[in-house]
Amino acid sequence: MNRRSMAWVYGVTVVTIACLATSARMSGQPGGHPFVDHSDNGETVHVLPGPASVRSPHDTSPTLAPRVPGLSVYAASYGSGQLRNHGGPQIANAGFFAVYWNGSVANAGGKGITSLGYATLQSQLSDFTRLFSDNINYTSSDPGADYTVVQQYGVRNNISSAPLSPVLTTLGYYIDSRASQSSISDSSVRSYLASLFQSGAVPVSANVVYGVYFPPGMKVTLQGQSCVSFCGYHGHFTYAGKDIKYASFPYLNCSACMLSGFSVADMLTIVTSHEIREAVTDPDLNAWYDNAGYEADDKCAWHNLYQTQNGGFWVQPEYSNGGTVTASGFTATYPQMSAGTGGCVVAK
Repeated sequence: MNRRSMAWVYGVTVVTIACLATSARMSGQPGGHPFVDHSDNGETVHVLPGPASVRSPHDTSPTLAPRVPGLSVYAASYGSGQLRNHGGPQIANAGFFAVYWNGSVANAGGKGITSLGYATLQSQLSDFTRLFSDNINYTSSDPGADYTVVQQYGVRNNISSAPLSPVLTTLGYYIDSRASQSSISDSSVRSYLASLFQSGAVPVSANVVYGVYFPPGMKVTLQGQSCVSFCGYHGHFTYAGKDIKYASFPYLNCSACMLSGFSVADMLTIVTSHEIREAVTDPDLNAWYDNAGYEADDKCAWHNLYQTQNGGFWVQPEYSNGGTVTASGFTATYPQMSAGTGGCVVAK
């Protein structure tokens, strides 16, 4: 029987909603559930499937979070148990750099494409990534803790600590002038980024998540295909001895990756929030995931979506193990459903 209850823990609204935990198991992140795919050269990548492909008709958790004051915590929809530390690194002093394949994606705008008064996708996404972290360490009283809840996972590497450094640095963007094409493989995405590094068009850093945004109609292919089996993904590869972290973002005007009433930009900020946080907490796919192999944002995908306090951008909740944790260089008490039971955090 589905049950709902509400309580206050550490000054946080905690809402218990019966969830659908999947039974899929995965050993060492090689595959076995819809959030994992493999590139054309066999490398493991972590994908975000479309909402309809992972949601169940028996699922009672809402798509949009209820409007309640303060931080709220909801039961995870996927996976098994708490996130576990498997010893891999986190990204220290993380930054984000956007790469646009050409102007047809960067300069896209208008009804159904942008929202919140923005003229172009590039301007909306730039403001989103700039405001996604408000550059103060996590606290439950911060209505802008949409990103900083991940600081509890900064165990091997500090996930930045303000005021010593910004919690997430937006490093800018690059608009290329490549001709649109019908599709691009994951190995070609990696080669493309490598060419930008080699030419000096884009700076090279192991501490940056490179988000590559593709134009309308250009498919990204793993063993699955964008807008069929996934709406975005993150992975990593080696360039000049550096471990490069990246995420691919197809143009989300496709039915499999759209929600009614949302613009393309809204869908892209939701997917970008998912991939940034996972790339920071599990960049090499060997750090934080649960007993079934689900990463933090997988556990909360497509449920209780909400608009950020800073800028009103649409994002998904982040999973929090919760409790009092010393990580990322400071001690804080993070939200949870109850002692030893984490949940999905809606920051405002």
